[in-house]
This record gives sequence, structure tokens and C-alpha cells, in this order.
Amino acid sequence: MTDVSRALCETYLAYHRLAGEVREGPACRAVRNDAAPTVWDANHLQIGPADTDADADRVFAFHEAELGHHAHRQIKTTPFLAPALAARLALENYAPNPTLQGLLAGPLAGPAPRACDIRPVASEDNWAALDGLARLNHVETNEKLGKELLTEAVTAAMQAIFRSNAEEIHFFLAWSEGEAVAYFSSWPGPGSAATTAPGAGRVGMVEDLYTRPDHRGRGLARALIHHCVADARARGADAVVIGADTGDTPKAIYAAMGFAPTCLTPAWRPRAG
Repeated sequence: MTDVSRALCETYLAYHRLAGEVREGPACRAVRNDAAPTVWDANHLQIGPADTDADADRVFAFHEAELGHHAHRQIKTTPFLAPALAARLALENYAPNPTLQGLLAGPLAGPAPRACDIRPVASEDNWAALDGLARLNHVETNEKLGKELLTEAVTAAMQAIFRSNAEEIHFFLAWSEGEAVAYFSSWPGPGSAATTAPGAGRVGMVEDLYTRPDHRGRGLARALIHHCVADARARGADAVVIGADTGDTPKAIYAAMGFAPTCLTPAWRPRAG
């Protein structure tokens, strides 16, 4: 794996550390948010590219001590995970749920976006509109999964986390005929040496793209991607990463726009049953 891949992975993990309090462990760290116990990404274990001496017994013990009171288990890792630890996770009946990470090192490819009314989320009314769209997004996700994994309480807790990080994570709404119909966000990255790679510079991130079903196919997603990439770069990012579900169609759209498929970042969870 290249230095760029490592920088991408560090940015990905650092973004998720914004969701809660970070507690350092033995070649791993726990992200914990007791105010949002049902939000998986706010309560998880991380093993990063530099954690090469992670010992399975100590990692599992630390995970149990810090996060054992939660009903769920999640361990975020990178392609640099030690093979023995990956094998131990499989033995413990954990399954990897990978996210495909695409890296944009240069300009976005493809046609220029259509002119759209895109505004930052900067008022209570804006946040209320974003909250409503986020709930629609989660309802649609539940329908795809065939179960209500993302309850109203989970949506509210996730939105509260985003509000608490509003200075770092910028959300933008696309408007049509006086209604907010789509959203996306940008983050310039932590800007540390760990997330700066030769040839890539500082690695930022764009995340959480959603368009209301009745407004899809109108170029709003493309416009939001351009807008959020520009915002991340205006705040110090050079390269920008975007994640996609490996089984969903956006991955091809992102690749066509110039986000080069770079690596998979697994989130390990216990198998159902």
C-alpha cells in the first residue's frame, strides 16, 4: 500500500473520531459517546495503519472494558490490519463490512454541474430542513435493509453529533422551489502529518450525500459534490476522499467523476445469529 493509501485511511478514521470521546488502548482506540449509545459510528473501536503491534487478546479486552455496555459491536480497520488479527476477528464470528474509498487527487472529471441553489446549513431553519431530509434518508435505508435499524432516536442522535461538529463538518443543502431537497457535507481533514502524503497533500473528506427521490436525475448530486470538494479544498484539503457502499451504484458515479478507487476500509461486526 502507498503513502497516499495510508493518509486516506488516517483521514477516514480521524473523521469518525469526531463523533465521540477518544480513549487510547493497546494499539487501538475506543470512540465513545455516552449521549448517543445507539449510534454505531459514535461508539466503536479503531485499529489504524500505525497499529501494527495490535494483540488480539488485549484488543478484545479493551473493547469489552470500554464499549461492552453497548448492544452492538463494531471495529473499524484498514487494509493494513495484521493478518493474524483479521483471522482472529473471523474466528470470533465477526464479518467485514467494507466501504470502498475513492480518492480525488486532481480536478473533478466529467461535465460541469448545472446551476443549483446550494446554501450552507447556518440557521435553525436550515438544521430543521436537514434533519427532515436525514430522516427520509434513514427511512429509505431501513426499507432497503428490511428492518428499522435507523430509528427516529438514532437519526436525532446522529444529527446532534453533526451539530456539535458544525465548525469542522460543513453541511450544504440544495434547494428547489423553496424546498431543501438534497444535502452533502465536507471536512478538510485533520491536517496532521499522518494525513499528509507525498503527491496528495492534506486529505479531506466529503460524506453523506442524499437527494430526495422525486428530485433525482436533475444533477443536484453532481452540483453538491463539486460544491463540497471546493469547500474542503478552500479550507486546506488537497486530495479528497469519498466512501461508497460496495454494493450500491454511487461507487461507479464517483469513479467517473475522478475519485480513483483506492482501498477498502472494513467495519467488522458480529454475524447475525
